[in-house]
Amino acid sequence: MARKIVDLDVREILKQHGEPFDLIMKAFGELTENDVLQLHATFEPTPLMRIQGKQGFQNVVQQEDNDHFIIQFYRQAASLPFWHIDNRGLEPPQPMIRSLEWLDGHQEVLAGTLGLEIWNERVPALLLPELEERNLRYEIDDEGNMTVVVKIQQ
Repeated sequence: MARKIVDLDVREILKQHGEPFDLIMKAFGELTENDVLQLHATFEPTPLMRIQGKQGFQNVVQQEDNDHFIIQFYRQAASLPFWHIDNRGLEPPQPMIRSLEWLDGHQEVLAGTLGLEIWNERVPALLLPELEERNLRYEIDDEGNMTVVVKIQQ
């Protein structure tokens, strides 16, 4: 099944004192089972995270700035939250560089409190020794259709 990251930025609506709830709910309604909704907001939307948690969505938050929070919502039964990166469509070595830069900037992975799930077009053979060198574990699932899912964690 195809998977995608749906990027929805509601920061301008919020800054203009608008209400993006209907737009956000519409985006949730259009997600398929393996999709990720990546929501950009000016604050951490704890009530929305709680509501969607009751609907079976996990979430993970990354704060980029004082007024820029990125929240990824996804359906996946896991005890550890995972950040998702779609590397498909990038030319080598960009998928490896992008993944390693993200890992290097997020010590939560080494601490064991966060995982990274990357979507590549092929098994990232050159990335795997880099992960092993960092003492990170990984699982590879080749879903076909140019989608290889790699879950990385401590």
